[in-house]
Amino acid sequence: MMSLLIEEELCCDVLVIGTEGTGARAALEAAEQGVDVLAVTKGFMARSGATLTADGEIDVDSRSARNLFGVDGSPDDCPEQFAKDMIVEGDYLGDQRLVAIHTEEAPARVKELVDWGAQLEGFIHAPGHTYPRGLWIPGLKLARLLARRMVKSGISVLENTMVLELLHDSDGVMGAVGLHLPTGKMLLLRCRSLVMATGGAMRVFPLTTAPEELTGDGLAMALRCGAALQDMEFPMFLPYCFLTPPSLRGVIFSYDVSALMEVHALNRQGERYMARWDPERMERTTRDINSVAAAMEIRAGRCSKAGGTYLSFKHLPRNLVNFSAEWFPRNLRSWRAAGFHLRSFFPDIGEEAWEVAPACHFWNGGIRIDEDCATNVPGLFAAGEGTAGIHGANRLAGNALTMTQVWGKRAGASAARFAKDGKLRKPPTTQIEKVVRKFVCLKSDSSGPTVTEVRLEIRRIAGDLVGIIREEKNLQQALKAIADLRRDLARQHVVNQDSRFNREWVEGLQNENSLDVLEAIVLASIARQESRGAMYRVDYPATDNDRWLCNLVLRRKDNQWEMQEAPVNSLYLSLPAGTRTYGRRGESNHG
Repeated sequence: MMSLLIEEELCCDVLVIGTEGTGARAALEAAEQGVDVLAVTKGFMARSGATLTADGEIDVDSRSARNLFGVDGSPDDCPEQFAKDMIVEGDYLGDQRLVAIHTEEAPARVKELVDWGAQLEGFIHAPGHTYPRGLWIPGLKLARLLARRMVKSGISVLENTMVLELLHDSDGVMGAVGLHLPTGKMLLLRCRSLVMATGGAMRVFPLTTAPEELTGDGLAMALRCGAALQDMEFPMFLPYCFLTPPSLRGVIFSYDVSALMEVHALNRQGERYMARWDPERMERTTRDINSVAAAMEIRAGRCSKAGGTYLSFKHLPRNLVNFSAEWFPRNLRSWRAAGFHLRSFFPDIGEEAWEVAPACHFWNGGIRIDEDCATNVPGLFAAGEGTAGIHGANRLAGNALTMTQVWGKRAGASAARFAKDGKLRKPPTTQIEKVVRKFVCLKSDSSGPTVTEVRLEIRRIAGDLVGIIREEKNLQQALKAIADLRRDLARQHVVNQDSRFNREWVEGLQNENSLDVLEAIVLASIARQESRGAMYRVDYPATDNDRWLCNLVLRRKDNQWEMQEAPVNSLYLSLPAGTRTYGRRGESNHG
């Protein structure tokens, strides 16, 4: 029997997939509710995942920041104004019920972190926010704080374990099958409820700021389990990420500097091209508009030598530039970040422009949830990056870490409540065998492409045909290329058959997930015939509120995609009408 390849069975009340910002907070809350929790991560806890890459602020409304943490916040701000900014800068596609919860509960969640020992290292005003709201806390320190809390709480953590598939029936989720990477053993993980906290899928794209774990596993597994995905056409790109030198490719320090100093974004002709996109805010506009503008300069051939654009602060006096780094947030001071010293690469900082480009940075859409983090699959909850409804078409800076704490806690509490009333059911053997068969195929002789070749082709399709700038002909080509590549998935093979820490096995299993996610992006992008937020259609350059102010919801049944348009929840803020020029959110051209 193929199911005999399952070598160990583990049972719990709540299974949490992901152990960083969101997963850790969900696990802590579920354990606090008195249920047995098992948290699983593909890497090492506090040493993998997207939370570590947050350089990084956590947002609360300015008045609460002033009252709770003694910073120089504005008393005129409030959670309602914070929510309004999120809705407007998300181009009105955010679920306003979820946005209100996010801004109302943020102060209490950050206060918890401080009570647990977090140190806030600064306070900034990021683009798109009416008031300063960014309390600075590096993601690495946040991850370590939560990991210590997990250990202290006695929560069981299974590291270096890749979850391959969710197990379910018509009554809901029953567990998952996992691969323990150090030994190559297949594990059966049974549970009463499950929290998906695996983050986004930025590694689908060739240029990204994300660590290697972010391949869309959770989104794809939830989709195959019957859950709905929403807003998949809006993966977020971060402008001004380093292109050169190669050792800094994708590093976001250049963007951090742009948020802290007055920079100029230039094309090869020396023009400040943002004047064509947001003449009022220029480089201080939101990241979606900045990224689209840069990508269009590159597309038009007005690019840098390395194929990007230029970021310059040559216009600033040199003594100001040298002094400025002394008041950067602590983890960026003196031009140091992420373990490197920027002056090692640029001895005369400010004298020459940096070559930069937009890189895939965050997943605005993802698994569709309600205010309790429940999906349409009973017992399956989801939170954090890779869930839809909080950000709409664009995320404001600082909201990623806020999201981990507000929605991680909510997901943990909801999963615990469900588990207390649920049963530990036995998953169907046929499903387990199907997962095992998929894994065994990787270990068999094949004349097909290697898993590395498949991965590179996925990224080629995403980079060449999808990206942040899209059009019908390229998207249709991408759809055909994806269909061709799907046939290769069953024939992909690994060269190394060692069962211990076999990275080729991981790559092969991730490829199916990444391809599912990429196809969802393409389908949603073809359907949305306008430009909005983090997606620009050159063949439909206007933002059309009369036709496209809706959320696109995707499901897959029997390998067939289904799409529907869902009305935006506008409980608190009325929705705009008419069409307008992309990026100029205050303008509307009727008629």
